[in-house]
Amino acid sequence: MAQYADIIEIVAPSQAAQGSRVDITVKIKNIYSAAIGIKVVGVPEYEGLPSGLYIQFPVQSDNVNAGVTYSFGGYFAMPDKKVTIHIYSYWYGADTLWHLDDEMTKVVNITEVNYEFDIGIPAVSLA
Repeated sequence: MAQYADIIEIVAPSQAAQGSRVDITVKIKNIYSAAIGIKVVGVPEYEGLPSGLYIQFPVQSDNVNAGVTYSFGGYFAMPDKKVTIHIYSYWYGADTLWHLDDEMTKVVNITEVNYEFDIGIPAVSLA
């Protein structure tokens, strides 16, 4: 359970195709009695994950009023296997440090891409 920056939800598709951009939204609620700085960090975890790979959040932190839920939008590129989105929330303290507070995960499965095409030649019966 979070002390100040409670992760409420990770909104993401249940599946995505390899190479596609996966857009996510992370909802974090300030459960402290005053405004605080809240930060989000996310990792798309999968087998063979390269070091230093993070989910991109154009706005990674913000000051959030008491009782307000803030939505952080982010994205990552879908690899060739299932991904576990691992999200961490932080709050900014009077000691000028970010403090880890909460975490949540959500799975995005890989889908197969089906290609359909028409070559423009009518079907011929050889009967």
